[in-house]
Amino acid sequence: MSFFDLGNHFELVGGVKTLAFATVGGTIALSYFFAGQASRPYNFYVNLHMGFARFMFGGALGGAFGYLKFGDRQKLHNAWVAERLRRRYPESMHLGAKDLWQYKGVTASHEFYKWR
Repeated sequence: MSFFDLGNHFELVGGVKTLAFATVGGTIALSYFFAGQASRPYNFYVNLHMGFARFMFGGALGGAFGYLKFGDRQKLHNAWVAERLRRRYPESMHLGAKDLWQYKGVTASHEFYKWR
């Protein structure tokens, strides 16, 4: 799983369920904004921007709740760690499970371990 693939991120944060939670949260926040609109007589430009900001705020809250409910935080963390390991040890990309025994007891030759 590639950490930098946006399709993977969409699935790891919960996919369509989290998107639905974000949309419902934004809609609820926007309807709450319009319900109290009669007492605030602003012009169209201000109402448009305040409504959009309210929708984004509700969407962020709904998306955060959907991520906590449906997201897979462990897979996201594993993808991040795997990407960091691939960058530090690029030759490990060609290793298989049957090849690992030959490295038992071998001292690492990377610059990171030279300080010992």
